[in-house]
Amino acid sequence: MDPVSVRLARTALLWLVLGAALGGLMLSDALVPGAWKLWFSPTHGHILFVGWFLQFAVGVGYWLLPRKRMPECPLGYREDVALAAYALLNAGLALRVIAEPIQRSGNPSDLLDWSLAASSLLQFAAIVIFTVQLWRRIIPRRASRSLDAS
Repeated sequence: MDPVSVRLARTALLWLVLGAALGGLMLSDALVPGAWKLWFSPTHGHILFVGWFLQFAVGVGYWLLPRKRMPECPLGYREDVALAAYALLNAGLALRVIAEPIQRSGNPSDLLDWSLAASSLLQFAAIVIFTVQLWRRIIPRRASRSLDAS
């Protein structure tokens, strides 16, 4: 696997572990002080969907989708841009994981509102970068002429 795919897949696995641990805390909401279900429900979903599922799928996409390698682009994509998107996605997700539960626990503030807005913009920028980089690699297959000859 190329370095970007490795980084995305490994980070996705870390988010999966965090999501499972948080899910366990939410299941034991009655035993643990606080309203964990209320505070973390949307965050838990976001950790598992964006942190685990989306990031793993994008990592596999970078690894498996066909690529045109050139001397100036040996991986078939710009690694620095992909790593920037990786950083944006995870920074946005981490910001949300911190800000959202605090806001949902009854401590709203302008800073938290701005943090959540920044979180969504960071994640959106990462998704746009991933989409642009992977879009060119999704090439429809042409029908085989040998099947038409029979």
